[in-house]
This record gives sequence, C-alpha cells and structure tokens, in this order.
Amino acid sequence: REMSGEEELAATEEVEGGEEGEEGAEGDDDPELAAMQKELEKAEQQKAELDKLNKMQGGAAAGKDAAATAAESAERDAKSIFIGNVDFAASVEEVQEIFSDCGEINAITIPVDKFTGQAKGFAYLEFADKSSVLAALEKNNVLLRDRPIKVINKRTNVPSWQLHPSRGRGRGG
Repeated sequence: REMSGEEELAATEEVEGGEEGEEGAEGDDDPELAAMQKELEKAEQQKAELDKLNKMQGGAAAGKDAAATAAESAERDAKSIFIGNVDFAASVEEVQEIFSDCGEINAITIPVDKFTGQAKGFAYLEFADKSSVLAALEKNNVLLRDRPIKVINKRTNVPSWQLHPSRGRGRGG
C-alpha cells in the first residue's frame, strides 16, 4: 500500500513523538515543520485540482486535438505536391529552381535513407497557397538532371484501420 505525503508525515511524527526525551528538542523545529506541512497540503490540493481538470477535459481535448491535427494535415497536403523520379544527387536548390515560378514555396523535403544518407528518389514540395499546386502540376515530365520528374498531388496518408473501422480483429466464423 502506498502512503500519501500526509500519511507518511503523520507516521513519522508518531514514531518520533513517542519518545518523550526528544520532545523538548523537537520544539525548535515546529515552525519549519508547520511551514512544510502547509506547503505539502497546498501542493496536494493543486494536484487534486489538476487531476480533476484532466479528467474533465481528457476525452474531449484529445478528440479535438486529433481532429484539428487531421484538418491541418489535410490543408497542408492540399497545398503540397509529390515529385517522383528525382535524381539521387539532386539538391533542394535544384528542385526549388524548377518550381519557383509556380508560387511561394514553404518547404521542400527530399527524404533520405537513415542508414546510408542517400536520397530515396522522390520529394515533397509545399506551397503557400493552393493555386500554386495547379501551376506545379503542369511541370510534369520536366527534366531534372536529365530525368523526367513525375508531379502529382500529394495524397493524405490514411491508416487502413481508419478506412475499414468495422472490420473485426478475430478469425470470424
């Protein structure tokens, strides 16, 4: 059984207070002990209030955060393109040079293998607005380092369990 801070303090006082010879020496520490007890009570009250708030907001807040994150992700994906067949030695600057006339670019990502550090052969490009995506899609089959790049809309990755939520986990019968 775990004891709270107050219970431990009370148990300690009972053990120390049981011996009458030390009673007089402990009188000098009473103001410190009283201050520590007040701080402990205050901290426990704050913890109880936080726990109560977390329980009240726990389910609703988690759902709102997930929905907001999904909405932000979908919005970002609507302003992004996937660029395939990118040369392994191509740099972010080279990709930016090709798409700079389409609109303001927020980010360019060229994923690399975490072990070798070599590019994976594709890139993602995020624009500041959705209208830039249409202009960028017209850059399909443009040459980048003598390779025709493939430009398509970036898809939003949805886990398969979200696509088919009614499917059970058992073997069925």
